[in-house]
Amino acid sequence: MAAVEPEAARETSRDRFLDRWSNLSNYGHVTDRLVSSVPMKAGAPMTDDRTDIVDEARTSARQARQERRRDRSREEILTAARAVLLRSGAAAMTLDAVAKEAGMSKTGLYYYFPSKDALVFELVFGAVEGHAQAVSGAVREAETGGAMLGAIIRETVQAFVPRLDDFRLAFLFGQVAGAGAIHWTDEQLARLRPLNELILRQTAEQLAGEGRERPSRAAVEPRLLAFLAYLAAIGLLTMKGMVEHVEDPLVYSDEALIEGFARVFAAAAAP
Repeated sequence: MAAVEPEAARETSRDRFLDRWSNLSNYGHVTDRLVSSVPMKAGAPMTDDRTDIVDEARTSARQARQERRRDRSREEILTAARAVLLRSGAAAMTLDAVAKEAGMSKTGLYYYFPSKDALVFELVFGAVEGHAQAVSGAVREAETGGAMLGAIIRETVQAFVPRLDDFRLAFLFGQVAGAGAIHWTDEQLARLRPLNELILRQTAEQLAGEGRERPSRAAVEPRLLAFLAYLAAIGLLTMKGMVEHVEDPLVYSDEALIEGFARVFAAAAAP
């Protein structure tokens, strides 16, 4: 067996030690126990290399803890902002109100969100992103373009009917807040646009492929047809929101409306 070079041996010991640190630090073990896991001769003083490994491990663990705390604080702020928004409305959702709801200083809140616009954007983005991923997953399970159109409608309506407040936040906030109430940057809008593609692209590509073999009955551009199906679902949810507070439910059940839309769009996609 070939002899291991001293430098390679040190690297092996270093990697083994860092792996142990990563595993043990999650359970709060003390550094002294970790130090003892680095191979060294009995009675030998701690070398500079060994000290560097310990310092690096401590720094890595500290950074990981700080990152977890930042993520937790950020989510707590978003939860507080949503609570203030739903309870008091867009005008009352000031950074002061959100900081108070979150139990932190306004200065601390600024560390995570530099403005109300930035905070509102992250609320909207979070709602839309989760929805887009769910629709994309539902569409992947469908086998035809017509079935994909139905999946867009069904997933959108069924996801938001129990959570109409989240629907308003994701799709109607700008209208509710009023013109000029929010200002989003080009960079923020650039983060939102790919979510539309996540919702529509698979269906549009499937419809386009089917149309090359046999043109659809509707003769509508594939992506536009997918977008119209999405708009149908959003329109239905808007109607649900309108009648929610006047206790005057729609004549037809949610399932009947979803199925009706799905059949209409499947027929439009058929050859």
